[in-house]
Amino acid sequence: MIIFKRSLILFLIFSSLISFCYSKIELKIIMKVDNEIITSHDIEQEINYLKALNPGLKQINKDELLVVAKRSIIKEFIKKKEIEKYKKLNLENPQINNVLGNLIKNLNLQNENELENYLNTFNFSIGELKRKIEIENEWKNLIYSKYIKAVKINKKELIEKIEKSRSEKFLLEYNLSEIVFTNTADVSLDQLFENVQESIRENGFENTANLYSISESSKIGGKIGWVKKNNLSDIINKSLKNLNVNEYSSPLKINNNYFIFKINDIRKIEIEIDKKKELDKMIFVETSKQLDKFSNIFYNKIKLNSEISEF
Repeated sequence: MIIFKRSLILFLIFSSLISFCYSKIELKIIMKVDNEIITSHDIEQEINYLKALNPGLKQINKDELLVVAKRSIIKEFIKKKEIEKYKKLNLENPQINNVLGNLIKNLNLQNENELENYLNTFNFSIGELKRKIEIENEWKNLIYSKYIKAVKINKKELIEKIEKSRSEKFLLEYNLSEIVFTNTADVSLDQLFENVQESIRENGFENTANLYSISESSKIGGKIGWVKKNNLSDIINKSLKNLNVNEYSSPLKINNNYFIFKINDIRKIEIEIDKKKELDKMIFVETSKQLDKFSNIFYNKIKLNSEISEF
């Protein structure tokens, strides 16, 4: 009996060692961002997260999906490090629940329990999702505090837009998605345009947003949602004017980036304009656009000063 117990104990120890060794083999270090290690498990979880936000990514080949996941997780690690210079992340930001609510609606779910069950099918936890949401929210708060004084709003121009729309009975709203990309030294602009458009033809617009777009909307397939015509610039309205639902624009140069917009739906709404409320909305939209621009500039600056290694 004693010999049997000893044999059993030795067998369990041996099995544990084998499992441990196997897990060590499977868990590989893929990258380092400064002093932060990114493992194969981290990459796998990032892929699960991205697929949960945009299930269409299941159609993308593994190599392309790996590139998207690496880019996404590098961005998160760099943002997290910068945020932690100023504050501790503790999941106490009240904005997390607001974002969760919007995500539940976008995924056509009813409540947080349904969201949790949905995430489980991708082997991803709601706790991890909240952590990611917190990083994005705190990054936006950081950008706001750094750059809000640099935002320039032409109220006169916005008021003129409101006055012009008040003479109309109906106002157009577009449900839009976007792909935002920038020129790089290693690929010519013409070649980049061709790569993006070829990817749209082969993979669809939403998946191409994940693959190429530098906008935060890329994680949800470039979806922007409903936008009133008078909240869009003249150059964007002109590009959308002759498009039908499910068609997309040619690349538009806006500031230093290039935009492609897709119309997911169009609707007319009866105009009942409260001038003050409409002006507040337009100021919010314009402020968000400018802060997004500052966000990209600031992120790229930090990234240049980060040490990124692949193994």
